[in-house]
Amino acid sequence: MEGAARPGERAATHPDDAARNHHDHPADHWLDEVTEPAAPAFSNATQLAMSSFVGPARLVRRLYHFAATTPGKLFTVTLILTVALAAAGLSMSNTSANRHAALDDLLNSTEPMSNAAHHLYTNLSLADTVATTGFVQAGVESEANRERYNEAIDAASVAATQSVLGTNSDDARIRELVTYIQRELPVYTALVEKARTNHRAGNAVANSYMSNASSLMRDKILPAASELFSLTSAKVKEQQQRLTSPQWVPLSGLVAALFFLLIAQWWLWRLTRRRFNRGFLTASVLLFLALTWASAANFATWSSGYHGFETVSRPWDSLTASRIEAQQTRTSETLALVLRSSESDMSVRFSSTLYSISNALEDYEAALADDDIPINDPALLPAAKQAAQEWEDSHKEFMNALADGDYDKAIYEATVSTPNGSPTAASAFDDVDNSLAGLISEARVSMRSYLEQGLNAMTMVSTMVFLLTSGAIIAVWLGIRPRLQEYL
Repeated sequence: MEGAARPGERAATHPDDAARNHHDHPADHWLDEVTEPAAPAFSNATQLAMSSFVGPARLVRRLYHFAATTPGKLFTVTLILTVALAAAGLSMSNTSANRHAALDDLLNSTEPMSNAAHHLYTNLSLADTVATTGFVQAGVESEANRERYNEAIDAASVAATQSVLGTNSDDARIRELVTYIQRELPVYTALVEKARTNHRAGNAVANSYMSNASSLMRDKILPAASELFSLTSAKVKEQQQRLTSPQWVPLSGLVAALFFLLIAQWWLWRLTRRRFNRGFLTASVLLFLALTWASAANFATWSSGYHGFETVSRPWDSLTASRIEAQQTRTSETLALVLRSSESDMSVRFSSTLYSISNALEDYEAALADDDIPINDPALLPAAKQAAQEWEDSHKEFMNALADGDYDKAIYEATVSTPNGSPTAASAFDDVDNSLAGLISEARVSMRSYLEQGLNAMTMVSTMVFLLTSGAIIAVWLGIRPRLQEYL
């Protein structure tokens, strides 16, 4: 039959008819579906690729279509807010916890290490001063003077050990200085003992031993102690400045999270025509409280730890420096009996020391006037001023006696620390040293109080910020729940 297909032959189909039939097929899609390849050589690889990527791709496509819907938009915004709140809260919480731990380490480790270096410096200088005073005394050295020397050496040895307790791998120079001082200190004490032995025996070589001992202390040991004190003090100030600076990055994270929350509320109002959402409003209040708490803690830490500490540390530094200078001047004053020092050189040095003491007392008085240092002992400052004046007057008497050749009077002025009448150079110096030591202790107490205030300001910040931001996240989800239920 014409037009009929022969057996074994497929019926011819017009291309337009094939396209029309394919268009009318109920399974037709606008995008061709992936089918298995005819070539069996690639079938395994293709099946593996389809099983690996088609599933995730289909999930992503469904999530995309869901995110384009109104419930999807609500869920997406809520998820973004959750991530922003959690990131800001964790950042501030962790940073505050780390800062609190670092401030605690500064207060209980670094600052005591610096104070130990200060005690090492002052006790070494005091030991040299006492040893020199005992050496020029007539006859056998007094028991009180010997005991005071031993106490100074013992305190210096203990302070040297304490100076390395708060060190780390970056403090190699500090440990090196302490090792040097501990190695040279027995050499110094041995020279002092040789000087005392020869002095009791009446040997002239005693002067040489004492001079060498004092030179070792003033030219080698004390400069090392001075560098140690400078390094530890600088470490305290560096840590204190770094730990009391505002936490700008975590604070900016809280500000950004609060800004996102406000924008989300505005968007939700435009979407639902409801001005306020209780959950979002509660979250805003909680986040604002967290931001306020953290900001107030940062301001309090900066104010007490930076401004106050810097103000109080100034008189502490100047008082320490003036006390060390006074002790060294006292040593030179005493050695003038043995070495016959130049009167003009001694006068210049003594005037410089008095000027240093006067400036230190003025710094302390200025801190008192600004209420930066509490007045625990009001008599300390007037006593220090009076003692400095008495030392100046008695020093003139000492130098006049030395210039006139009245060595008995000069020795009396230089060595008698408990006179029956007017103060001697020895007793006046003791009063100056004790007054300066008391003022230094007062200044240190004030410095530690400022560090403690900074530490207290950071207490509970980490916990409260974490709790407030967690509450804000919960409030956001509770607030969006009724809006989602309207579409589900």
